[in-house]
Amino acid sequence: MRQPDAVSALDMNTLPQPLAVIHLRGSQAEMGAQHGRLLQQIGGWHATAAYYPNMVEQMLRGSALRPVERHWPMVVKPVLDLLAARLERHRPADLRARTEAFMRAAGQGPGAARHVLAMDMFQNAVGLAGRHMLGPFADKWQQRAVPACSTLMAWGPATDDGRLLHARNFDFPGVGVWDLAPAVVFCTPDRGQRYAFATSRGADVPGITAWNESGLTVTAHTRLHRDVTFAGAAIVDLCHDIARKAQTLADAEAIVRERPVASTWGLAISSGAEQRAVVIECHATDVAVTGPQGDEPWRTCTNHYLAEQLRPRELAPSPGWSWHTHSRKKRLETAARAAVAGQPLDVAALFGWLGDGRDADVPSMERVAGGVVAQATSVQSVVVDPQRQMLHLSVGRCPSGRGAALAVPWDWSAPVGVTEQALDPAVRHAQPSRFEHGEAKLAYRHYLRAAQLEAQGADVALVHEHLTIAAETLTDEPTLQLLAGAVALREGDLPRALRLFERGLACEQSPFPRGRLHAWAARTAALVPDRAAADSHRAALAQLHHPLLPPLQERVATEAHAPYPQAKLRAIGLHTLLGDIG
Repeated sequence: MRQPDAVSALDMNTLPQPLAVIHLRGSQAEMGAQHGRLLQQIGGWHATAAYYPNMVEQMLRGSALRPVERHWPMVVKPVLDLLAARLERHRPADLRARTEAFMRAAGQGPGAARHVLAMDMFQNAVGLAGRHMLGPFADKWQQRAVPACSTLMAWGPATDDGRLLHARNFDFPGVGVWDLAPAVVFCTPDRGQRYAFATSRGADVPGITAWNESGLTVTAHTRLHRDVTFAGAAIVDLCHDIARKAQTLADAEAIVRERPVASTWGLAISSGAEQRAVVIECHATDVAVTGPQGDEPWRTCTNHYLAEQLRPRELAPSPGWSWHTHSRKKRLETAARAAVAGQPLDVAALFGWLGDGRDADVPSMERVAGGVVAQATSVQSVVVDPQRQMLHLSVGRCPSGRGAALAVPWDWSAPVGVTEQALDPAVRHAQPSRFEHGEAKLAYRHYLRAAQLEAQGADVALVHEHLTIAAETLTDEPTLQLLAGAVALREGDLPRALRLFERGLACEQSPFPRGRLHAWAARTAALVPDRAAADSHRAALAQLHHPLLPPLQERVATEAHAPYPQAKLRAIGLHTLLGDIG
């Protein structure tokens, strides 16, 4: 099945499909078959089904790589297929039977069941590369890692009436796929608890956002670590077991500890009954639980390990990636502290934060990308309200936290079947944004298109074109100037690159991205050559203070005597989704 082209971010006339609310009953295999047949009945699932077979290859390839490097994932694909088959053999029999029944009923081939393991396979490919330092694969594959999911769980004095609320952005490269086909699936199994999950038409995967009748909610977040295995629990099955078996947070922890977890994850888990939340983190050899600090009535989760015991051998692809995940966490903590200080969180406020694009260090700055909560790949945003037994689910285009949302009551009483809920009553909770009007809106849409194309592993020239248009349309957005500067370096136009970096510096206020711009401006100026400009940028970089800057400051200082090679500038990494270069 050929993957259809995703709808362009520039095409604002295409709306998501109606929300599909699906009810299933019986054994796991019976529910899988029911789900597949119901999708055949309503349609609209083919884009999702077509996306997964090529997802790992696309994510490893991307447009950040040079043309010759983009063949590497295809070279190793047979090995990854063998490892996926091994991981599939370790799935619980009933859950594997569910996936196989789902695929058969949806008219897909027998090998399609393996595609639900895609995220485990991607993270494990990155982990193996980092573990064995596989020549050029190690750095390049790590740099392709762009996890960006964000969760905030709050209760007690942090919410408007004390009830627990669980909010998350699912950030995933399937842009134009997941966001255009929202679905909710309610399961009444013949054994275990009733549970449900938010998904997309075509994806029978509770491993992203799931909740159960006991009031537990679980949202999964990528981690990057060297300790991975292909003989452990896949994330889709791990979250499935938590949803159908766990009644308490302690139950959830026991399930995670039952057997090795195949990949590297942070599970944000809340309990409405216990009025508490934790983050259970794992990799193939260890598990750790991080609860609230002191009496803080909140817990946040992004994409780096919180537990100190799991940090050894953690992979951090770049300083920009670290800034990205830590800044999102810091911004969510700002929301929680503001709530306790007198601005309590409710559903509308949480969606406002899920769609937030402000810099964690300089909140007056709104960014198109980087360390902000609303991402170009935010394909689904949810707020789960267990006390009121209600799911609030995004039904809008990326970034989903800025779009509309529908309220879906928890209901396991309906017979097996599917209803399509119109989007007309959806409510938009997002805060005003500069990117909703005029040239800023147009520039942002070109950036989103570039990010979509990068996620699809599209032609590099197309990504370059949209980034250049975006930067010239909105000259006071520093992230766009940084990315367009990298395009100019790739094209060998050093003077233009330097102008773009300096134009970014004229409007950049946040310390880490400001230091990053100074670093690349210094490297570029040294080769223009403009020695005075290079010295000025190095000196300015040395004066900045941020925890992630010292290694960059040291490297750039040594380049005063040994300039950064021009060949490396021509081959600079371009990471549109992260808003990062290098």
